Amino acid sequence: MAEALALERAAGAAAARLPALLTEAERVAGTLMAGFHGRRRPGTGETFWQYRDYAEGDPASSVDWRQSARSPGRLFVRQTEWETAATIRIWCGGTESFDYASGETTKRWRADVAAVALALLLTRGGERVGPMAPGVPARSGRAGVMALAEGLLADPPRDALPPLPPEGATRLVYVSDFHAPTEALLERLRAIRAAARPCHLVQVADPAEETFPFTGRTVFRSPGGTERLLFGDAGAVADRYAAARAAHFEALGTTCAHYGWTLQRHVTGSSLAPTLSALHAAMSQDARR
Repeated sequence: MAEALALERAAGAAAARLPALLTEAERVAGTLMAGFHGRRRPGTGETFWQYRDYAEGDPASSVDWRQSARSPGRLFVRQTEWETAATIRIWCGGTESFDYASGETTKRWRADVAAVALALLLTRGGERVGPMAPGVPARSGRAGVMALAEGLLADPPRDALPPLPPEGATRLVYVSDFHAPTEALLERLRAIRAAARPCHLVQVADPAEETFPFTGRTVFRSPGGTERLLFGDAGAVADRYAAARAAHFEALGTTCAHYGWTLQRHVTGSSLAPTLSALHAAMSQDARR
């Protein structure tokens, strides 16, 4: 009975937060949508994309004679836009550290907003989105966005390491603070690379994690209260903390560059729009390859 009540309360809390998540994600995506388009690459479809010059080997039936008549001496081929939907799997996860906030916004909430806003942009372009969980279908349109948002709130991943992708994923997006031990994280990324799919990582950080503004006697507690550390002078460890953090994320960045993946870094005290714009642009490059 107690477990059932706990589940009911959790479901109610998730449902209550869903409108706020969708509203914030739509606001962020709305600032970027005006300049975004669909897949924008040639292929089988009905939507006109562009004209290009006739090339040797093109069938005569592909020539647009009306357009060619406007430019004597040139023949133009009419290209339509590629219309096969990609399947993008998105994961937002982290342990207790992902629930940390030195201000009003936790890293997990900002990551959820980024994921749902990205899903809005992708489904607007005709793609399918879904969580990284195996057996859960990816969907297009509003249904895909809603399913992703509901899943993030109802059952948020609380793993330190990003999971392996399910079968059928075209592209992968992992959003986390990536606070897993360095070697374990790199080992998991090597396993993900074996899937041979374009992969994009977004590292979400809190401003206090970046600047470490703590001095004097300081008690550090985990967001859930399960861990507690007391420092007589927090400022004395600031340099070692900064060096360890820099080494960890340098290793992450080097690995991503070596694999041909992208890594975006976002701090919760800043606007999400530039990070989301860069992520969407990088994913658009995937579609052109």
